[in-house]
Amino acid sequence: MRKIFIHASVIFFYIMLFQRCSRSGVDEAPAYEEKAPTSSDTSVRANPGSEPGPIYLSWKGLADVSFEMKYHEMAQAEVPIPIFGENIQAVAGKEVQISGYVIPLEETGEESYIVLSAFPYTQCFFCGGAGPESVMDILPKEPLGRLLMDQKVTFRGRLRLNDHDLMYLNYILDDAVLVE
Repeated sequence: MRKIFIHASVIFFYIMLFQRCSRSGVDEAPAYEEKAPTSSDTSVRANPGSEPGPIYLSWKGLADVSFEMKYHEMAQAEVPIPIFGENIQAVAGKEVQISGYVIPLEETGEESYIVLSAFPYTQCFFCGGAGPESVMDILPKEPLGRLLMDQKVTFRGRLRLNDHDLMYLNYILDDAVLVE
């Protein structure tokens, strides 16, 4: 039930935030690139060293998205549909790594689904002024155990871009594994 409430809130906030330029606050999002190369700022970073590995995403890079209002049958309303930038499209389906703040959707200790945010809860998309590009659904490979609200963590998984299913956020990390 809580998951349905959160996703209903997502639809509501999409509409509200789009109307007032949903991108406010994202430019100040931490880039979380401690482990990435220090070349000029881009939306994605290659894994340091020659060994294949994940692509390090930054929240600032995930802001490379615009929105177009379209009618959505499920919402029975016009909603902002994401149009992802080329840099983000280039890493769709690839193994990525990203850090952020935990927003748990369950409080069972057997969390099977969480939201990762560029910002702590009081500043995140659901409660603050950030846009929908500052949150990501985390769908773990195995139950995560108990994670605390605003706990800073890093996940690795496959990035999926969502431009059609209102039950999920724009960014989804499938088969996610907790790294830190």
